[in-house]
Amino acid sequence: MLKAITAAGAVVASALLLPTASLASTASAAGEEATQTARVSYADLDLANPAGSNALQSRIKVAAAGLCGSGTARPVELSDIKANKECMTGAIASAQPAFNQAVAAARGGSITVTGATLIVAAPIQ
Repeated sequence: MLKAITAAGAVVASALLLPTASLASTASAAGEEATQTARVSYADLDLANPAGSNALQSRIKVAAAGLCGSGTARPVELSDIKANKECMTGAIASAQPAFNQAVAAARGGSITVTGATLIVAAPIQ
């Protein structure tokens, strides 16, 4: 039964991500690496409790997987596996400051939710 709940949670997270996902590409003339982003909504979550914050972490991972290509074919080359892992780690880390701030505000008891979304960023592959 736990697997069904976990799978259902992933489906819900994906459904919530898809309507709010937006890909944007940015790069400067100085040769910076182009990035893409996805917005992850948490407006429906109570971040003051662990279940809500865990659900948001799962949504961030789903968004990172979408940006890094983890949801498609499995990489077979060692270099592709390493690049995918680095992309996932970086994408999840890009959302961590906003995640920490949102959870701290929710647990502090005084939060006003306006546009409750996080940005997850990853290099364009």
